[in-house]
Amino acid sequence: MMRPLLAGDPPQVNGHRVLGRLGEGGQGVVYLGEAPGGRQVAIKILGAGLDDPEARVRFRQEIEFARRVKAFCTAQVLASGELGGTPYVVSEFVDGPSLAEVIRERGGLRGPELRRLAIGTLTALAAIHRAGVVHRDFKPGNVLLSRDGPRVIDFGISRALEQSELAGEFLVGTPPYMAPEQFAGQQAGPAADLFAWASTMVCAATGSPPFGTGDLPALINRIMHGEPRIGDLDGELRDLVVRCLAKDPAARPAATEALLTLLGHPVPEQRLLAEGQQSAAPPGRGLPVQAEPGQGPTAPGPSPQEPSGPAGRRRWLLWAGALVTAAAVTVAVLVARPTAAPSLTPTPTPAPMPPVPRQGPMALTSTSELEIPNTKITLYENPADPVWVSSYHDKRKAADGSSYVRDPATGAFAFFGGLQEPIVSPGGGYVASLPGTRFTRTDYETIVLRDRVTGRDGEIRTVDRPDTLFLPTWSRDGRRLLLTVSDMSRKPIPAVGFMILDPATRSFTVGKTEDAGNGTYEWGTGDTVLHAAANDVIRVLDLKGRLVRTLRGLGELLPGGAVQTSLGTVITTICPNRSGYVCFWNEATGGTAGDVRLPKGARFRGWFDDKHLMVTVPDGKDIKVVMMDTSGRSVRTLAEGPAAEINGVVLWFTRR
Repeated sequence: MMRPLLAGDPPQVNGHRVLGRLGEGGQGVVYLGEAPGGRQVAIKILGAGLDDPEARVRFRQEIEFARRVKAFCTAQVLASGELGGTPYVVSEFVDGPSLAEVIRERGGLRGPELRRLAIGTLTALAAIHRAGVVHRDFKPGNVLLSRDGPRVIDFGISRALEQSELAGEFLVGTPPYMAPEQFAGQQAGPAADLFAWASTMVCAATGSPPFGTGDLPALINRIMHGEPRIGDLDGELRDLVVRCLAKDPAARPAATEALLTLLGHPVPEQRLLAEGQQSAAPPGRGLPVQAEPGQGPTAPGPSPQEPSGPAGRRRWLLWAGALVTAAAVTVAVLVARPTAAPSLTPTPTPAPMPPVPRQGPMALTSTSELEIPNTKITLYENPADPVWVSSYHDKRKAADGSSYVRDPATGAFAFFGGLQEPIVSPGGGYVASLPGTRFTRTDYETIVLRDRVTGRDGEIRTVDRPDTLFLPTWSRDGRRLLLTVSDMSRKPIPAVGFMILDPATRSFTVGKTEDAGNGTYEWGTGDTVLHAAANDVIRVLDLKGRLVRTLRGLGELLPGGAVQTSLGTVITTICPNRSGYVCFWNEATGGTAGDVRLPKGARFRGWFDDKHLMVTVPDGKDIKVVMMDTSGRSVRTLAEGPAAEINGVVLWFTRR
C-alpha cells in the first residue's frame, strides 16, 4: 500500500516522478515512481553499508550484472545511479502483495498455489544465477505475488554490502533465511540462495521458517547444527526442500536442477525459464511458452587483461578428439574442499552418461555462412562437420563480457552469463566456466558447471588462494576437465600442478608436481597428463602427478596434448631452432613424426581430425581460421573477419 511522501523525500529521481512511499527497510526506502512515458516503476534509494567509495564501486558492478537478468519471474532492473551521492535502483513495479504479507494475513499456502510459488521462485533464481548474480537476501518479503504469478525482487543489491558483512560491520541478509556458510564467514554463493528458497517455502506452507526466529545466537546455532522443522510438506516438494536445507552447500541442488525436479519432465535448455514461468502462472493467466532469446556466434580474441606466464602465452585452446578451442585464456583460483555431508534424502540413482562425441573427419567444403550479429565476422559451416563453434565470449568493451552457448538440438546460441568463458565438453553434455569475477575473491574460487543431461546447474568450490586455475581442457570423451594450477603469490607466476574435475560426481583431485616451472598441462594418452617444463622438456605424468617418463628437446608444447593422427599419436610443438615450423613428435618415444611450415604470421591452434590442423592466418587487415592438412595446404576457411573484430571475441570449437 502506498503511503504519502515525507518531508525530505525526493520529488523525482533521474526523470522519474516520485508518487509515494511503498516501504522502508534496513537497506533503504522504496518509492512508487512514474517514468516519463507513464510507466510505473519502483525506486529504491539505498543507504546503510554504501557510504564509502569501494562499496559504491561494488554496488555499480553488481547492479550491472543484475540488469542482465532475464525477466522470468523477476522484477527487471531498469536503471541505477546516484542521487546526491546516495545510490538508487529503478526496477519494474510489480502490483501485488509480498509473500510475507500474504502469510501474515491469511496463513500458509497449500496445494497448487504453493507448487506454483515454488516453481516460479526457482525459475527466478535460475534466471538470476545464469546472469552471474547471487540474490543473497531471498525471503518472503522479496517475493511479490502478482496477477501473473510470483516475482522475485531486490536481487543484486546485497553483493555490494558483502565485503562489509565479512568484516563484521553488517549482517547482510535476513537471519532466519540465511545459510550456515554465511554465519561461518564465507561468501554467499548460489547454494545459499537455495537454502533461503527452501526456508521460504517452509514459511509459505507453515507460517514459520524451518529454524524459527527469535534470539539471534540461538537461531544461528539451530541453523548451523539443528534439524529443520518442515511441517506437513509432502511429496517431491518436501524431498526437494530437505535437500536444499543441507548444511553443506555442495549437497544442495542448483536452481535449474530443482526446477526440473518440480516440472517433472525434461525441458530443453533454451525453454526452461519460459516453461517455469508458464507453470507458475495462476489458472487463466498463462503466457505463451517461448524459447529464451539467443544470438548468433562470434570469433576469437585476446583479453586485454590476460595474465602473464602460461595463460598469457596461450590465447587459443583446441585439441583433436575433444577439440576445445579457446581464443582467450580462462583463469581461476580454487582449493580442495571437504567431502560433502550426506544428504537427508535416499542415495540417488547414478546420473545418465553424457552424450558420446561425434566421430569422423571434417567436411572439405562449407555449405552455409553465418554472420555473427553486431560484428563483421562470418562463420563457414557444414552440417556434416563433427566439430562446430559451441560457445563464444564477446570481450569487446561494448559487449560487457557477455557469453553465449549453442543449443545442440537447434544450433541457436543462448545467453550464458556476463564475465563468463563457457567451454562445452565434447558431445555437449557439460558446460564449464571460470567466472571473470573470481579475481575479486581472496578466499577460494569456483567453477560454474552446467550439466545438460540432468539439468543440474551451479558452482563448485575448488582450490584456495593463492592457487589459481588456468586453461580448462576437456578430455576427448568429454567426461573429465583438466586445469593448470598456478601460484598467484609468486612472480613470475609458476605452475605448481594440475586439477582434474569429474563433472558427474562434482569432485576433483589436485596433483602437485615438482619442477613445475612456468609450463602448462595437457591431456596425454590413457590416464596421463603432459607437462610443459623448462628447457623444451615435456614430462609425462600420471593423474597423481608422478613422473612416468621425460621427453627432451621437443620444443614449446602447443595446444592439443597427445592426439591420434595419420602420423601416429603425436605431440605438437614449436620446432626448436626452426622459425615458422610446427613439429610433430611420437608421444611414446619422443621420436620425430614430421613437421609443417606455417604461413607468415600464422599460429597453430590444434587438430580438427587425424589429417587436419586448425591455424589462424592473417590476410591483410583480416584474420582467417583455416583448416590445413599436414603438408601445409589450406583446405577450407572456417571463419574470417577484421582482425580488430576477431581479436575481441572468443570462439570455442568443440566436437558435437
